[in-house]
Amino acid sequence: MKITDLTIDKHELWNEFCLASNDAWFWHTTGWLDYCEAYGKEKFQTRNLSFMLADDTGTVAVCPLLIERTKKENEIERAEFSTAGSGGFGISPALRNDLSEDRKDKILKEIFEKVDELAKDNQVARAVFRSNPLAVNKAEFNFLIKYGYLDHSSNTQIIDLTLPLEKLWGNLRKGHKYDVNRGKKHYQTHIYDNNNADKNVFDQYRLLHHKAAGRVTRPVETFEMMYQWIKNGEGMLCGVSREGKFAGFSYICLYKDAAYYGSASDDPEFVTDVPLSHVVQWAVIEWLKDNGYKKYEIGLQQFGPQPHDIPSPKDLSISFFKRGFGGKTIPLFRGVKYYDQEFMKKELDEKLRMLVANYGV
Repeated sequence: MKITDLTIDKHELWNEFCLASNDAWFWHTTGWLDYCEAYGKEKFQTRNLSFMLADDTGTVAVCPLLIERTKKENEIERAEFSTAGSGGFGISPALRNDLSEDRKDKILKEIFEKVDELAKDNQVARAVFRSNPLAVNKAEFNFLIKYGYLDHSSNTQIIDLTLPLEKLWGNLRKGHKYDVNRGKKHYQTHIYDNNNADKNVFDQYRLLHHKAAGRVTRPVETFEMMYQWIKNGEGMLCGVSREGKFAGFSYICLYKDAAYYGSASDDPEFVTDVPLSHVVQWAVIEWLKDNGYKKYEIGLQQFGPQPHDIPSPKDLSISFFKRGFGGKTIPLFRGVKYYDQEFMKKELDEKLRMLVANYGV
């Protein structure tokens, strides 16, 4: 088995493999990896250590892998295999479709041995990976534990867009239907895709993103990449306006036959008793349905404190809002592997302290 680093000259081969692999989605592509690297380049010294495996039949697997240096309050700086500068879970490897189960096991073993080797070489404190719910080949169990990872699983919400539109509407929570209908009377929704991408409108989304956050949260370069995704058919922007002025946006990632709710930004100065998000999300669902998409991942589902995950009241509220659009809650398999025992003990002690403080009985 030959292991090769992902370099610029291999981008085309890598992306062709991702298009063909039933394990891969947009998170595996060089477009996403370049975005993550640009996102954390200055603040987290993010580097792309992704690699591919090949035998005499050609490429058999790709492993997206990013290293970044993170530091939480009162902690020393550490290196880890993660994304987004906050320990975000990297996507699990993608394999070629025609491999036998036995062959897949052997290849995954070799991949994670390479990850361990790179962790040692780069003094990495921990590595975090997650499964891919939008893949054709969805994981049926947390396979990461086979390779030394501790279970860190959660859940996510997937809307089945192959259902008739009236069934999708019927699956909305009663209050959501009420707010969608109110929103239709008060606002206009606008969809921007690769057929009508508008840089001026996209810049309004970017500026609203900064305004809502109260600061510039990430490099402008990353927004430019997102605009290119729209032009390439890998993104869509839905805006809501009133009297000709935009009050909010949602950005949706697109790849193959599936979509992911990426981000939202509302104008904090826009005062109304009619919520924006409900009518935006329904407009997104209608557009995705009309354009042949089959799945829409609307996002993480949290229900209460777990040993490895302590959601805030706001987190729980966001999960509840997303479930109101129907769909099915499914496992989001995740795993963490510690290479630094002192860091492991400190992190697990802190999680246990938080669990005890937040666990109501």
